[in-house]
Amino acid sequence: MKWRELTISLALFFVLTPLSECLVAQNVQPQDVQNSKDSIYFMPDDEEGVYTSDVPMKAYDKRVHRYRKRWESMIPTQFVVQNAGNMGFLSFGVGWSYGKRNQWETHQLVGFIPKYKSTRAKATITIKENYIPWSIYVGKGMQIEPLRTGLYLNAVFGTEFWNEQPGRYPNDYYEFLSTKFRLNLFVGQGVTKIVPKNHLYFVKSVSFFYELGTCDLYIRAKVQDHSVKFWDLMGLSLGFRFQLL
Repeated sequence: MKWRELTISLALFFVLTPLSECLVAQNVQPQDVQNSKDSIYFMPDDEEGVYTSDVPMKAYDKRVHRYRKRWESMIPTQFVVQNAGNMGFLSFGVGWSYGKRNQWETHQLVGFIPKYKSTRAKATITIKENYIPWSIYVGKGMQIEPLRTGLYLNAVFGTEFWNEQPGRYPNDYYEFLSTKFRLNLFVGQGVTKIVPKNHLYFVKSVSFFYELGTCDLYIRAKVQDHSVKFWDLMGLSLGFRFQLL
């Protein structure tokens, strides 16, 4: 009799234990559970109290999160198209916006110069740093950037341009070191149209901007020759910026 009672008790234990766990699991709805990187939160129906179960992250998990965050920061957030500006006829590239107000931008552009009267077309590459101190929202999804400023380094690829003076010229024939690289400064303005959330497909916003810029060679010419007019130093550049993320 004792063995029979023991057998029945064990059978009930193995049957009822999984059943009770299932009933408890059914009482926790999917919307009652929220996951984060380091915690699992169970949200009860009443708002009087919240039970929180903190799951401490191990050193490996922290390293994985840092690794992913660093790689995610390399994902471009912008696509840029720009005309002129000592970059070539057209330049295309990607950009990154960052800072507390996204006031900083870094653009990497590749452009081309048509051959015109030369023997062939040429390619250019540009690394550009923009600073946008503030923007003003004017309503209807429009905002204005009253000031855009920054600098960029541009390089032209071709045998006509060099980084160091070729040996066919006498020493110090040219006073400047390089015809291949140019340092440029600019100021400008921009206007942005924010895409409504119900129409978001590819971009968050589209911006049009213009820039007035000059380069180190033009500034040098102005310093050496005072007859050079100020506006002879400046060049106009137009562009579009598509905010992806």
